Amino acid sequence: MKSKSLGFLYAEVIRPDSELVQKHLKTLTQMVRIDSRSFGVNEFEGDRTTPSDMREILECARDYLLEIGLSEVKINNARFPILMAETFVSEEKPTVLFYAHLDKQPYMDDGRFKKWGGTPPTQLRWNEDRSRAYGRGAADDLSGVVSIGMAIDAIFKHVGIKTGENPKEKISQLPCNIKIIYETEEESGSHSLIDQIHENEEFFKGIHCVVITDVVNPAQGKPGLTTSLRGIIQMDVTVKAEREDVAIDEQTALYKLLATLIRADHSLGIPKISNADRQVTDAEREGYKRVPTSVSALKKTAGLLPNTRLTVSEDIPSMLIAQLRTSFANVRPGHRVTGSVILGVAGARLTFPDIRDSKEFKGRLEKILTEQNRYNLELKIKIISEKPLSIDVILRSAEKDPHSGVNGGPVPVAELQLARMIDDLISSDGQWHPQLEQLRIAEEETNRVQVQALRADHDLTGQLFEEKSARSWVEIRLAPGNNEVQAEAALRSHLEKNIPPGVELDIKPDKGASPWMTEIAHPVFPLILDSLEKGFGEKACLYGCGGTIPFVAKLMQALGNVHPLCLGAYDPDCRMHEPGESLSMPDLMGCTRAIIYFLSRIDEGYRNPAA
Repeated sequence: MKSKSLGFLYAEVIRPDSELVQKHLKTLTQMVRIDSRSFGVNEFEGDRTTPSDMREILECARDYLLEIGLSEVKINNARFPILMAETFVSEEKPTVLFYAHLDKQPYMDDGRFKKWGGTPPTQLRWNEDRSRAYGRGAADDLSGVVSIGMAIDAIFKHVGIKTGENPKEKISQLPCNIKIIYETEEESGSHSLIDQIHENEEFFKGIHCVVITDVVNPAQGKPGLTTSLRGIIQMDVTVKAEREDVAIDEQTALYKLLATLIRADHSLGIPKISNADRQVTDAEREGYKRVPTSVSALKKTAGLLPNTRLTVSEDIPSMLIAQLRTSFANVRPGHRVTGSVILGVAGARLTFPDIRDSKEFKGRLEKILTEQNRYNLELKIKIISEKPLSIDVILRSAEKDPHSGVNGGPVPVAELQLARMIDDLISSDGQWHPQLEQLRIAEEETNRVQVQALRADHDLTGQLFEEKSARSWVEIRLAPGNNEVQAEAALRSHLEKNIPPGVELDIKPDKGASPWMTEIAHPVFPLILDSLEKGFGEKACLYGCGGTIPFVAKLMQALGNVHPLCLGAYDPDCRMHEPGESLSMPDLMGCTRAIIYFLSRIDEGYRNPAA
């Protein structure tokens, strides 16, 4: 592809108001409309009762790629199907595999969709200047799906390939062999992916590099090449009393257990995991200083309240190292449908029977909790009833529920801070904090504190869960250097060793994926960095992602020596996994142009692909 024709593709074809871009945005609108939530059954009253089978969105994606002109497109017959498409050119040309996923996070709202501005998240909604479009999946990862499709469509049109017409003389003009995989299990861990790769061994043969469009850029319109990802382990943990005469109730025992996951400085309290984190070099720290972001921008992305303190120093390298290269814990107590988020608000109802002077008690409690509030979270203490004395304690760190992968690390987790407060208030033998014990009337076995988790909202109100069992999701984001299997064993061992006396633990492992990090010595890496700069019109930086893409490590494990190129088709303000998720047009356009430029020069990265 000549540089002159490439400039035409940039200037005339890949612009927001062009005919080609508008065509692909129609497909995006259609895909947002389809309910392809990866989980979230019974998320709200009247919601679905069985998971999506993904068939509708897979068929939509199949028709989309066939219309573009891909030679072969098929959907495999599996529990979590993958779509595979390809156009083969020649053994003498390199093969590029493109990856994106079609499954989405839950809506994180009730059926009125107030958090989405009253518009259903299946209805794509544009802002006034059409620089941003709102809808579930619009960024994560339909922007990646469409960026891939749009780039290939532009190149196909340029060489004259049409739907259903694949003359050899036209196909031979393509710069490389093209393969595409669209997955439907990414949000729930890509558990079956390796098996499906082995089952479709022929399709995955001969791949030189994989372009993954499922990461975030450091700032809107500022490209980054992601070279590291955190992994994840997640467990569904329930605490049950072994007998009736246990000194503390089940929910108190759960909070005391959760409190052990972090140290006083909020760092991870599981040495076998934290000690495995790969050390950041001086050169890497210097590189983080050059990432085009700011302390205020990183705080804004996490939605931190103005007075909330970070868990690390307020400088860019410390914040980025905490959210990209450090393992951290996150928990979500209670029975609720949640994606991978840090709940910005946490709450519990504490009922203290037989106390004297409720006003004095509340005052002492407030003083104790204020002294414990190391990160200056917004704190609300409200008496719900006098006899027995029931008090709601609510903590708020952020104005939203930020993504646990992208933002987790420098952000204090309100639920864990609440757990540490409860742990300090109530000992395992049922004794209260000394200042509160002074106001206790009796010390009978029935005179124990009752703790109940609250579904707390950002207006600092809370409601009890209908389901009363003491249950929590426990999530650890694993920094490079860790291994999923070893980390899961370490977390399980930690929980079992720290369970309070008199209660038993039920642990159900959920999603898991190992972290990933790549070297960048191969010529294809400077080529993609240059392509990003050309596509976005901005200098590209080496970056990382604190989130997890199970596909990457699993693909590297399955395919071996394949070069992973992780490009951002969305920006930090996209609010992926949160209510109000949105697509950034500057990032969609930039990523698409970068792919076109990269493919046009792919021979520079692989001079002798057949070898």
